[in-house]
Amino acid sequence: MRRVLTGILGVAIGLLLGASIIRAAPALDPRWQTVGVAHETPLVDRLTRSERASLLFVPDSVTSEPTALATLVMVLPGLGADGRGLAEEFVAAAEEHRWLLLAPSPDYDPIGSESLSLADLRVDESLVALTDQVMAHSQFHVAPAMDLVGFSRGAQSAHRFVLRHPERVAALASLSAGTYTMPSNSEPYPYGIGNFALWNHQNPFDVVGLRRVRVFVGVGGADANPADVARDWDAVGGTTRLERATRFAQALRQLGVPSRFQDYPGVGHVFVPAMRADAIAWFLGAS
Repeated sequence: MRRVLTGILGVAIGLLLGASIIRAAPALDPRWQTVGVAHETPLVDRLTRSERASLLFVPDSVTSEPTALATLVMVLPGLGADGRGLAEEFVAAAEEHRWLLLAPSPDYDPIGSESLSLADLRVDESLVALTDQVMAHSQFHVAPAMDLVGFSRGAQSAHRFVLRHPERVAALASLSAGTYTMPSNSEPYPYGIGNFALWNHQNPFDVVGLRRVRVFVGVGGADANPADVARDWDAVGGTTRLERATRFAQALRQLGVPSRFQDYPGVGHVFVPAMRADAIAWFLGAS
């Protein structure tokens, strides 16, 4: 009986240790560095850092050839998700194509008495600060314009980042956003670009700069439930994510922005491998 109990205890301990290792494994990968740390993050810091800390994935392909050109790719997750979760989807591509993956976990919703527009501006400012920090302190040769991918709420911030800072971005993959700021519409921001400078530090909307950014717009073909999105955008964008993505892509084409629209038949509001593949191909120059 004692042997049986000892065996059961051993198995239980083994399972607990295994589960602990699995939970700790992501933190053990030294390629994921905490933004703002000058040197490789010590193990204890990686094990104890917040799940919502802003991280930078530095692939071995970049570390081994620090003087060769690398590209910064910022990955913006959906509401409540951490940046690393979505960025992990692009790790293999980052290793193959020498991408530094910047994975923030923004607090998208208004804080305290903030309005939605003020929260949007706050998030944008935090993303600018992060990218500036990475660029300024990188020991690698990084291209001056980055690529940007966002899903759901992250796509909302991603495309508005491009509208504000087209000079910073080479290519955007906007996937399944719930709302879009229509760049061809004069309604007040964030619905259109009316009063845009008011929410962009007095800088006007730069349509010429936007035409230098390649934009991919993707959405699930079954992401079409009106109850899933805010009603305030119905007049400018339509009543569902699918309709709003379609109209946003049309607006880009009207303005002469190099772009592509793709819906994914049968896919609801979820990030799928086909979206990842299309985003990667878009960043690599596919038309």
